[in-house]
Amino acid sequence: MTVNRTLSAAARTSRSSFCTQMFHRFFFSIRWLGVIPAFVLLAISTTSLLAQSGVERFYYYQGARIPLNVNPRLVAVRFDPTLSTNAQRNLVESAGDVENFDESVQVPAGGLVWMPLRAGRNPLTAAARLNGQTGVQFASPVYDVGSMQFAETDEFLARFKADMSADEIAAFNASHGATVATPLAHSDRVLVLKPTTRNAQTARELANAYVEAGVVDFAEPNFVLRETQPRDVAPLQVQLTPLVPNDSSFGLEWGMQNTRQFQGAVAGADINATNAWGVTQGASSIKIAVIDEGVDGTHSELIGKVLSGYNALTGTSNTTPKSGDYHGTAVAGVAAANSNNSAGIAGVCWFCQILPVKVAERDAQGNWTTTTAALAAGIDWAWQNGADVLNNSWTMASPSDTVQLAIINARFSGRGGKGSTVIFSTGNSNASSVAYPASLNTYVIAVGASNWCDQRKTPTNNQCNNNNASWGSNYGSALDLVAPGEAIYTTCNVGQCSGSSYIYLSGTSLAAPFISGTVGLLYSLNPNLTPDKVQQVLQNGAKDTGAVGKDNETGYGRLDAYQAIAQLYNLNLSVSDSRTLVQPGDTLAYTISYANTGTTAMGTTAINVTVPTNTTYVSSTPAFSPQGGGIYKLNLGTLAGNTTGTATFRVQAQPSAAGQKIIFNASIGGAFPEANTSDNAASDTTFGIRTQHFVPFIFYGNAP
Repeated sequence: MTVNRTLSAAARTSRSSFCTQMFHRFFFSIRWLGVIPAFVLLAISTTSLLAQSGVERFYYYQGARIPLNVNPRLVAVRFDPTLSTNAQRNLVESAGDVENFDESVQVPAGGLVWMPLRAGRNPLTAAARLNGQTGVQFASPVYDVGSMQFAETDEFLARFKADMSADEIAAFNASHGATVATPLAHSDRVLVLKPTTRNAQTARELANAYVEAGVVDFAEPNFVLRETQPRDVAPLQVQLTPLVPNDSSFGLEWGMQNTRQFQGAVAGADINATNAWGVTQGASSIKIAVIDEGVDGTHSELIGKVLSGYNALTGTSNTTPKSGDYHGTAVAGVAAANSNNSAGIAGVCWFCQILPVKVAERDAQGNWTTTTAALAAGIDWAWQNGADVLNNSWTMASPSDTVQLAIINARFSGRGGKGSTVIFSTGNSNASSVAYPASLNTYVIAVGASNWCDQRKTPTNNQCNNNNASWGSNYGSALDLVAPGEAIYTTCNVGQCSGSSYIYLSGTSLAAPFISGTVGLLYSLNPNLTPDKVQQVLQNGAKDTGAVGKDNETGYGRLDAYQAIAQLYNLNLSVSDSRTLVQPGDTLAYTISYANTGTTAMGTTAINVTVPTNTTYVSSTPAFSPQGGGIYKLNLGTLAGNTTGTATFRVQAQPSAAGQKIIFNASIGGAFPEANTSDNAASDTTFGIRTQHFVPFIFYGNAP
C-alpha cells in the first residue's frame, strides 16, 4: 500500500534533516498503499520453494490471477525472537547468501527482516536454505508489486462459502493440511489460516488451492507489504515568502482560505471554508476515523477530541504513533484540529472527533509497513465502532479481496445501516489511473490533490505547483474530486519536527482529510445522509476547474465545502389564484404552495408577500404578520427536508384596479444557503376590469 504522503521534492533538504528523512520515505502516493498489510510471515518449506523455481508465482483477486515478480536481490526472514543480533548475523553468514547483514532492515509489522542477497544468488534457493536453519521461523522471497515489496507469511486469509457448515470447513482444512489460527478480528466470516507443520505447501499455495477448489468466496496470502518508492508527506525544504506577511497560523492555511499568501497562487483557489463555517462548525457527535499510523492525542490541537481507538497490528487500544510516524497526526489536524482557539491552525470540522485506527508503522528506513489483515481489521473496527467517515490516506500496489470486503461492509453497514462514507486518496505518482482502493469508486470517494492555482497537482517546476516537481496527483476515470494537497500546514507529533508541533506536508494524503472534514460538516447538519447522498452533494457543489463536467484531471472539480452544504437545502414556492379577470370589490384568494425539497431541515424559514397595488389586505391562513410597506410575512420556523405545505392570502380589488394589472409577488427564504434559489420566488397576474357588459339576445320571428 502506498501511503499518500507525498510532499515536496527530496531536493528540499535544508529545512529539517530529521523530518526530511522521515517524510521523504514516508509516503508515496497514497501513502499507505505501500504499507499494506505487513506482517505475518509465511513459512515456506525448502521442498516447496525449490519445486517452484521458474514457476509463475501469483495469488487470486476476484477470481483472477495477480502475478508476483520475484525481487532478485532480497529475502525476508523471521528469526526466533530469542536469537540475539550476533546470533542472527552468524546464522545468515554461515548460509552464505546474504551480502551484508548490517544492511538488513527490521519490518515493524510481523517481525520480518529484509536482507540483501549477494549478486547472482537465487532468492528462492536462498529463502529455502535459510528456512532450513535452526533459529529461522520462516523465510520468504520478496516480490516487486508496483511501487511496493511484498513478502509471504505463514498465514492466509479465506472466507468460505456461506452454505458450508463448520464441520465441512474443518474437514476441508484437515484434508489440505491447514489449521485455523483465528478469525480475522472484526471481519465478516474471514478466517486466518496456517499450513500445518508437516505441510510442504506455503500459505500462498494453499490460498490458491482453496480458490481453485471453489469452496471460498476468496482466499489470499496475508502479505507483509513495504513501500519502496515513497513520495513522503515531507516538510517543505524551501518555502515561498507570503505576499502579505501574517504571523497567524491560519493565514498559512491556503487550502482553507487562499488570499494569494504564496507567490503564483490564485485567490479563492481553496475549499471555501470560511463561508462553510458560517453555516456550521461541525458537531462532537460526528466521528472521523483516521486509519493510519496512529494519532498524537497530546497535541494541543487534538487534545480532547482523540477518542480511544484500535491498533490493528497488535489488537490493542494503543494507537500512540511511534517516533517519526507523524502521518496520522498530520491527517487528523487537517480534518478536525481544535479551532477558533487563538492558536495554531483550524481544522475543517472544528468539533468533530477523531477515532484513531493504527494499521501501519514505518521501518528504520522510513518505509511504511503493514499487513493485509491489519488493513481489513482496521476498516472493520472503525465502522463497527461508530465511525461516520473513514479517512484512508494510503493506497495498495495490488488489490485485496479481504480489504475490499471490509470497505463494502463499511459502506453499507456502517452508521446503523445508513452506511459510512469511505474516503481514499488516489496516490502521488502522477499516474494516469487511480490507485487501489481509491479505484473502487462504487464504494469510496477517490480524492486527488489540487495546487494553489486550482489545477491538478503535477510534477511541474512552476509557481502554481510550489516549484515542487517531486510528485504529481494520480488521475483518471475513477477520480471523484480534488482538494488542496501541496504545502499544507498542519499538525506534527509533539517534539518530532525540529522541536515544532506544526509542519508543511504535501500529497494526496493531505487532500483526503479536507474531504473527510467536509463530510463531517455535512453529517453535523444531517446525520441521516447516506454515502450516496454525501457523494452527490460533494460532486454537485465542487468547482468545475477542468473540462466542463467530469474529467480525468480533476474529477467533478475542486472541493467547495460551502457549496456542498448548500446542496442540502432547496426551498421552492409557487402561487396561483385561478382567475384572469377581476372587478373592483372582488376578493382574490392566492394559494401559496411551498416546499423544502432538500434533504436537510431549513431553519427560520419564512414567506414574504407583497400586497398588489390597487388592492387591500383582507385575511390570510395561516395568519401573515404585517411588516409595513404592504409586506406581510409568514414564519414557518424549521421546515424539515422533503416537506410541503400551502397558505392562502386574500386581497380585495379596489376601483383603481380597473384597467390595471394586479401583480402578486411572493418569496421564501431560510437560514442556510441553497444551491439553487431561482425557484424561491413566484408571482401571479390578474387583470382588473371596470364592469361586465351583457349583450341581450334578440329574437326574430316566433319565440320558441
